Amino acid sequence: DLQVAYNKLTEAGITLVDTSENYGLSSRKEKLSAEEIIGTILEGNTETSPLITSTMSNPWTSLRQGTGLRIGRKSAILKVIEQSCERMGTSVIDLYQVPSKMFYLGTPGVVADALCMAMDQGLINNVGVCNMGKTSMKNFAQKLKKRGYDLTSNQFEFSLTNRKASKSGLIQACKQLGVIPIAHTPLGGGLATGIYTATNPTGGLQSAIAPFDFKTLDKFSTLHGMMETVTSRVGTRLEKEKNANQDRYKARFRGAPEVNTSATTAQIAINYVVAKGCVPVPGINNPKEAEELLGCLGWSLTDKEVKMLDDAADASESGVRV
Repeated sequence: DLQVAYNKLTEAGITLVDTSENYGLSSRKEKLSAEEIIGTILEGNTETSPLITSTMSNPWTSLRQGTGLRIGRKSAILKVIEQSCERMGTSVIDLYQVPSKMFYLGTPGVVADALCMAMDQGLINNVGVCNMGKTSMKNFAQKLKKRGYDLTSNQFEFSLTNRKASKSGLIQACKQLGVIPIAHTPLGGGLATGIYTATNPTGGLQSAIAPFDFKTLDKFSTLHGMMETVTSRVGTRLEKEKNANQDRYKARFRGAPEVNTSATTAQIAINYVVAKGCVPVPGINNPKEAEELLGCLGWSLTDKEVKMLDDAADASESGVRV
């Protein structure tokens, strides 16, 4: 399923593969860590060149899992990067990210030195951070700048049901620094999909256990209702645009390009994240989820539609029903 999903996405031009040496760390002995699975998938499709991002594990997590001790040495970080490359069967990682709270027994300057050395040696092409606030991000960016490199990205949680990064000014701070904001968990772990609601807590699956309690779902009732409204509005708008484009294209070409006109609430949630200037990285586990993601391409939300969602999210967060 993962191979088929990967092939579908890369064929459509979605080539970003995001992982971490920490994912599946306990399965590394069986060669089933996330990086090793990615290595297998890449072997199964040599026609595409993906953009690979990987995140350094918290050193204490690595120590608990028995994968070695890293204490204040640049060489230790370089070795970790080399090992990630080896597991994924690649010679270079396009974007290597360091977490904000990794409790590394060495100064942030040592980490910056090691990452710049890795770029000098061609092990990584860019450096990013994960879950760093505005001040920490700026400080780390300055450390890289002193060594002749720029900070490329900051990955943090952001979705319709978790907009802290927007309200705190973090997304704006990224833009001011020229840092790409990458949003993990853009569907809020399922809460922002619009699939699980107070009136449909199991998402329509009769034998399923509701993933969220009623109190949580009820809190976001206003938002979930607005997502349905916006979904209908977008579908109508896209259908009109499609018909207009077909008439225009017929005069010059064989036909208009295919665009999804049957948007889902989950696709609305993904394109909301895009509208806020972030790169969403949803988890894709099978071909069906890959198709759902592909349905986000070729269209975007209007400013009015984004405002409708923001107003509803504000109401849900403040406990106001609209």
